[in-house]
Amino acid sequence: MKKLKRQTAAGLAAILVSAMALTGCGAVEETETVAEESAVTVSTKAVENGTITLTNSFVGTISPQETVMVIPLAAGTVTQTFFEVGDTVKAGDVLFKIDDEAARLQYETAQLGVENARQTADSTMESLLSQQETTMENLLNQQDSTELQLESSKMQAQSSFEAAQIGYVTAKEAYEKLDKQYKEAKKSYDSAAKTRESLKRELEDAQKRESEALKEQEAFAESAGVADASGNDGQKSADAGSRAVEDDLRKIQEEIAALKGQLASLGTVDLSSLESARNQAYQAYLSARSGYNTAQKAMELADETEVMTREQLEETMNTTVDQLEQSAESTKDQLALSLDMAKLSAAQAQLALDYYTVTTPVSGVVESKNVEVNGIAGQSSPAYTIVNNDTMTVTFQVSEDVRNTFSVGQKVILERNNDTYEAVITEIGTSVNPQSGLFQVKACVEVSSAELPSGVSVKVSADTYRAENTMIIPYDAVYYENEGAYVYTNVDGRAVKTPITTGIFDDDNIVVTGGLNLGDIVVTSWSPQLTEGVLLHAAE
Repeated sequence: MKKLKRQTAAGLAAILVSAMALTGCGAVEETETVAEESAVTVSTKAVENGTITLTNSFVGTISPQETVMVIPLAAGTVTQTFFEVGDTVKAGDVLFKIDDEAARLQYETAQLGVENARQTADSTMESLLSQQETTMENLLNQQDSTELQLESSKMQAQSSFEAAQIGYVTAKEAYEKLDKQYKEAKKSYDSAAKTRESLKRELEDAQKRESEALKEQEAFAESAGVADASGNDGQKSADAGSRAVEDDLRKIQEEIAALKGQLASLGTVDLSSLESARNQAYQAYLSARSGYNTAQKAMELADETEVMTREQLEETMNTTVDQLEQSAESTKDQLALSLDMAKLSAAQAQLALDYYTVTTPVSGVVESKNVEVNGIAGQSSPAYTIVNNDTMTVTFQVSEDVRNTFSVGQKVILERNNDTYEAVITEIGTSVNPQSGLFQVKACVEVSSAELPSGVSVKVSADTYRAENTMIIPYDAVYYENEGAYVYTNVDGRAVKTPITTGIFDDDNIVVTGGLNLGDIVVTSWSPQLTEGVLLHAAE
């Protein structure tokens, strides 16, 4: 109504201003003098940032925060009940018991299953550990045996190598000694052979000269017979030549005898036997060298075999350890799974057994009781109804737009009989009521049913729409016409009609969403003289 009145007043003001403007125009035409312009006194205010919150009221209905229907999860004969209608109970109190003999037997059986699974796990792990210890002991023994074999093989290879090395050195020295002897003998033999050849040539030459001397002696003997016939002078000449030949022959024969003596003195060297001994020594040297090389390779092979065997032993040890660990882990996991399954069965049996002792999940007052001793408790109907009257709930209906402004935990105010209570929204409906077209909202209030009885109606006040840190101006500064809202701003002391767009408003202020800037000066009071361009005087 206030807004409507303000719009009407604005309209009347516009009409009056228009009439005054028309009258003024006629006056100008009738007179040549212009009256002095007077200023309109107005109130003004700068555009500023502020917050506007709108509060709406609703009608709500009070009910207990909790009404719990206790329905047993097991069916059977009721053996005991402990509370009657009107009694106060605390969460966890036993309301009644159902015959649990069969469930107890199942629980005890499940417990035996757990114990059996635990014993099986212990015995299996103990046996597995024993087997693994035996396996590791056998593997270590095998490793020790292999170590001894490696050491023995290495020692044998080293011994064979050292023996072959000694044999090689000995054979080499023997061969080198015989080879030296052979070479020296060969040198002597060759030298003797040269000397022999030279002596033979000299002997042949001497023998040749001896033969010539003998022929010459025979020639002188023949010539001596001829000389006897010719006289003494011829005989003397022949005798002299014969004696000369005999002297030469004797010398030649002495030379031949000397040469033969030299040849005989040279003797003979058994070079073939020495060469044979050298060749045998050389073959023995070659054999010893081959044996040495073979022994050296055998020793290197023994070293390589030792390294390779040790690596294989280490790999076998690591692989075996990994396999044993994996086997132990796998067995342990399987046994743990079996034990867990047994425990799960026992827990399920315990849970099923607990179902036969029915407790209240909340504190409150017994509103109804539907079971009796020796009667049958079923799983389809409530045995007890418990009401919690310490905390109450208010339920109210709102439109979708308002619902969208609410949030769980938001505070609302309840009013009844001039008393106010603070409540907190706990539930905001997500589906619309098809009859009312509204959404249900619940809020919790920390009072007992003595203050707010169940079923009474209360006024619910809640903040709905809110604009924070936005431009606001006094509501009285806004005017409306067909084109929309506008205000008068004070620009250099004159009124300027300024169209604006607005948002939410309360009794005092309105949100401006466009058309103005922070710091702009708006006119906040109404005057019939307030028009576009009029001179303004801002009241202090």
